[in-house]
Amino acid sequence: MNENNILNKEDLLKKVAELEMLLKKKDEELRNVRNTFLSKIGHELRTPMNSIIGFSNILANNDLTADQKELYLEYINSSSDELLHLVENMIDLAMLESGQTELNEVACSVNALFNELYAHFNREKHVLEKFSVALLMSKSVEENDLVIKTDPLRLKQVLSNLISNALKFTDKGVIEFGYEVDKKKQLYFFVKDSGKGVSVDLQNTIFNSFRKDNSESGNQQSGIGIGLAIAKEVVKLMGGDIGFKPNPKRGSLFYFTLPIRKVKVNSESFLIKHNRKDCFLSEEDIAI
Repeated sequence: MNENNILNKEDLLKKVAELEMLLKKKDEELRNVRNTFLSKIGHELRTPMNSIIGFSNILANNDLTADQKELYLEYINSSSDELLHLVENMIDLAMLESGQTELNEVACSVNALFNELYAHFNREKHVLEKFSVALLMSKSVEENDLVIKTDPLRLKQVLSNLISNALKFTDKGVIEFGYEVDKKKQLYFFVKDSGKGVSVDLQNTIFNSFRKDNSESGNQQSGIGIGLAIAKEVVKLMGGDIGFKPNPKRGSLFYFTLPIRKVKVNSESFLIKHNRKDCFLSEEDIAI
């Protein structure tokens, strides 16, 4: 056996040892992710399930008044919706991460979509009794001047997840969401809040699914990180980029950019319908 063969064997053994260490590290990381997932998903599922079971048992009491029954049914319906939303998000994220999701791109009025979001979250903040939170909307383009080809449901999903997240962590102050055309001629969307902000230990993993949250809020409000993970995957699928800027004093700014693909519209038809409640445009709205 010559010296080169000995050296090659030593190099090979060294490489094998390095790979074993890497595999061990990856295996440990996967175990941590699995444990974090099981812990968080268990907590998130248990909360609405306990509510549904608990109030269902109470409803079996014949001594309840009609008002009490109605209240407990509202609690059950709310918890059922929460549970369904969680399961749907998990399925959606799995589909996105496996590349099985396709976009359904149509002509969409960006301002109409923003009007929908504003109306929805104005109602939502009152349902959540966030009376000390002001919701502001910023649209940089005139009402009938920005129609793009995109997937409106997916765009709305990303913005909804970001606004919902801001509302969740803002007890008083301002939440502002809007868009503008940036210097690169891209659409720049943003959601800015004056809430608790993002803890330092989460800043590198904020868009990861099932992230581990060691912040002061603990499991009570931390969630399982699905909303932001879905937002990241959808924006990537739509050809854009997503990010955030923590405010050193208070609050956060989440943003994403998308390429602009404008669609010409039939001005007369669009102006008649521009107060519509949905952001979809029919064929008669589009100029040929």
